[in-house]
Amino acid sequence: MSPASSPGVREVGDFDPLAGALREEVLSWYERRDQGLEGAAGWNTLETNSGFVERRGQPLLAMLGERLGGRSLAGLALVDLGCGFGALSVFFAAHGARVTAIDQNVARFEVGEAVARRYDLPVRFLRSRMERLELSDAGFDLAVQNNSLCYLTGRAQRLSALDETLRVLRPGGLLIGRNPNRWNPIDQFTGLPLVHLLPPRAAAGLSARLGRERSLALAVSPLRLRRELRRAGYEAVVHHGFVESTRPDALKPVARYHHLSARRPAG
Repeated sequence: MSPASSPGVREVGDFDPLAGALREEVLSWYERRDQGLEGAAGWNTLETNSGFVERRGQPLLAMLGERLGGRSLAGLALVDLGCGFGALSVFFAAHGARVTAIDQNVARFEVGEAVARRYDLPVRFLRSRMERLELSDAGFDLAVQNNSLCYLTGRAQRLSALDETLRVLRPGGLLIGRNPNRWNPIDQFTGLPLVHLLPPRAAAGLSARLGRERSLALAVSPLRLRRELRRAGYEAVVHHGFVESTRPDALKPVARYHHLSARRPAG
């Protein structure tokens, strides 16, 4: 992996100012498009990309710390796959990583780019698909798939994404992921029971009839994802427990979200 520190890398100790800047930029983004952030869905979108960013990022940071033996992210090259507005990309850069943020919706990059510029954080944004990354081989120490692999609903799509992630990781590099768990009885997107057991389009249709909006996303079990990771060529696959939680690890198979990490073989 890269050296633990490198010139030009700075870590931000207090994330609150960045969360506030993210809030301003998200609100401005919607205002420029004459769109409101109303109701529970609007509030959740705003907080997910501002006030809740540190809460969302800390478990991922803890997973990385566990796999890196407590080493910091300073100077490590990280690719954030399916970055959305780039809030978590900003979070990881604030902890010292050199971040490349990948998504197809380039319009949303405006939020993360503005905050990264304001705080002089090393984040670059690129339009690309997870299944076909426009990135060079072995360029990253770390890859993050936070609630993004679930939007690739076909098995072949997910395998392509995992293959591509393996390709851009350096030998010994780490992939960490957080995705909705099929074994939890409550759908993570709507709060409705068992809806996520249906195919994505059927789940979205039923949710709409029940007055809930649902993305075309697929919740998979941790067992299935472990198998897919191994099939793609990863090793040392770890199903982490309730990261930064007091809940017993015996319940982790049915957690709302599963946290898995895996390594590209060093040889």
